[in-house]
Amino acid sequence: MSSKPHLPRLLLASTSPRRRQILESLNLVFEVVSPGSDEASAHAGNVEQVTMENAILKARSCLVSAKFETDIVIGSDTLVVLDNEVMGKPLDEAEAIQMLTRLSGQWHRVVTGVALVSKKYGELKAHDISKIKFKNLTSLEIKNYASTKEPYDKAGSYAIQGLGALFIEKIEGSYTNVMGFPVEKFLSELSRFSHIPLKEWFS
Repeated sequence: MSSKPHLPRLLLASTSPRRRQILESLNLVFEVVSPGSDEASAHAGNVEQVTMENAILKARSCLVSAKFETDIVIGSDTLVVLDNEVMGKPLDEAEAIQMLTRLSGQWHRVVTGVALVSKKYGELKAHDISKIKFKNLTSLEIKNYASTKEPYDKAGSYAIQGLGALFIEKIEGSYTNVMGFPVEKFLSELSRFSHIPLKEWFS
């Protein structure tokens, strides 16, 4: 698909298939580019700032791929927080089991930073927060899930859009944010950033 001539080109600075699928579901025209930045580490007290900083570093690292001044690079970064601990991606099955055991029966937060970077429009960063309540899980449910491939590239060791959906009791906030890309926040910020009404992006 080619971009509409009157609209800026969108570049997604991410190798995440979930973020790509979410943008594709919006029928927006975009290209995928691989970010080359290192991610900052986070603790529970600064997680919102870190996700936004990581998102903007990813977007900046791909600005070299912009062919036109109006091109907009999209960066995103997601972290899972339980109590005062940031949960990253599990290194192995034992760590996945440990994370899921701790999440069982508990509320936790999913925080996603979104950044937009353009030679013409400048830079913008924002974040969204969703709250998720896990069901009480049995050790067998946890072990069976950890034996699948699903937990191992996911912060918090689960995917809400996959088998991990079976673990969710309640969710407050954006569902797509839990997937790793908050559509509602992104669309509102895209319109504000580009000064182009959303109806033109979707006309």
